[in-house]
Amino acid sequence: MRDCDPMKILILTALPQEYSPLKKLFPSWRLLRKRPSRKFAFELPGKEIVLIECGMGAKSVQEALETELAGFTPDLLIFSGFAGGLHPDLQTGDVCFTVSARGIFSEEVFQFRVPNALSDFLAQNYIRPVLTLSAQTPGDKQALSALASGQMAVLDMETATVAEIAWHNKIPFICLRAISDPIGHDLGFNLSDIADESGRIRLTRVLFTVIRKPPTLRAFYLSWRSSRRAARNLCGSVAAFLRIPAPLLGKIAGEIKIERQ
Repeated sequence: MRDCDPMKILILTALPQEYSPLKKLFPSWRLLRKRPSRKFAFELPGKEIVLIECGMGAKSVQEALETELAGFTPDLLIFSGFAGGLHPDLQTGDVCFTVSARGIFSEEVFQFRVPNALSDFLAQNYIRPVLTLSAQTPGDKQALSALASGQMAVLDMETATVAEIAWHNKIPFICLRAISDPIGHDLGFNLSDIADESGRIRLTRVLFTVIRKPPTLRAFYLSWRSSRRAARNLCGSVAAFLRIPAPLLGKIAGEIKIERQ
């Protein structure tokens, strides 16, 4: 990126619920594409921002990201989404920043080295540094928390995959997550029952699940309420990050390092 060029930022997010408050904070969004994954764009001073709704899961995010990287290389890659808490101190709506990531069945760990300016931003905005464990499907959080060995940790399905692609392509990458379900909270339904093959939640599947299992109606309501709080806090943090002046944000991006161990 030359000094006179706008900074190019690519944001990945799995579901519309995870980014809808961001659209209200930056109303100048444009829809560029509906299929195979929805793609939006908007501008801020010195920045061009593209957001891709990729769907849940490693396969969906890998396909969406590799398709996008075939056309351009961003100056900064951001994944923004929900996560499950794996530590009792992490509660619904808490926003977290990945400082290390790995798959639950992998020995490979990605460590994120961040500059002091980014550390200061995280502290000032009460964003908590965490280990992120990525699984193919959500599991028993109480059992999975043992893999974190007492560390402040969260569970998701995509971060390790995105970290590997970013590391391979030498792209600065950060991941922001908000807790939608803390460690003591059971979703009460299986995501696989309500999501299609591309990792997107379908209303018809939700309705069919409720018809087959009426008790899930309350579980869906509680999840919706928690997700709204998580989305509001998450998008507020993402917006604050995007509002960092372009020269400083570009410097921060240039100093982010991912190390594979």
